[in-house]
Amino acid sequence: MVAEFKDVVDFHQHLCLDIAIGYRAGLALVREMGDELKNMKEVVAHVGNETCAVDAIQEVTGCTFGKRNIYLDHIGKPVYILQNTKTGNAVRAYCTYWESFDHTELRTLRKAAKAADASGAQKAALLKKTEETIEAVLAAPESELFAITRIKLPAPPKSGKYVAEACADCGEQADVALLREVSGKRLCTECGVKETVGT
Repeated sequence: MVAEFKDVVDFHQHLCLDIAIGYRAGLALVREMGDELKNMKEVVAHVGNETCAVDAIQEVTGCTFGKRNIYLDHIGKPVYILQNTKTGNAVRAYCTYWESFDHTELRTLRKAAKAADASGAQKAALLKKTEETIEAVLAAPESELFAITRIKLPAPPKSGKYVAEACADCGEQADVALLREVSGKRLCTECGVKETVGT
């Protein structure tokens, strides 16, 4: 599944630089995976951090949190991976663009445009700069945006339906693997935190 940029923006519901990066990364991963994507039931995506780019990866690749075939790896890097779980073959895109990108002007314009007394001109200046930067990302040679490598990965653990049990405090059904033993009671994550901090 490869979406148009407009479809990605519509899915994300706003235009931003990270959505453009994610879109370009998704396109590169899908192209490089080629025939490895024939059976999408064997394909998963991995993302290295939580940014708007993740929405673009979902929309372009068809791997989504709802289908449980995208994994947030929490490695704190702008890394995007598409993997065939049957063969182990994967393509990894690391976003080198951010290493040289100067956020100064965009941050200054954003701060001015978000101020309570921001003028129409300040808001227009931010929009103009954002759109110009996005257009540059969409037109840039791939080599200026990413380092793309082919790697081999073990299949991630399958996730699916879980066994649920009532929390001893709130009574709500929760995954038994995530229940916490607190003061002799099996509590869900939310109630476990409340019990621990004494609220």
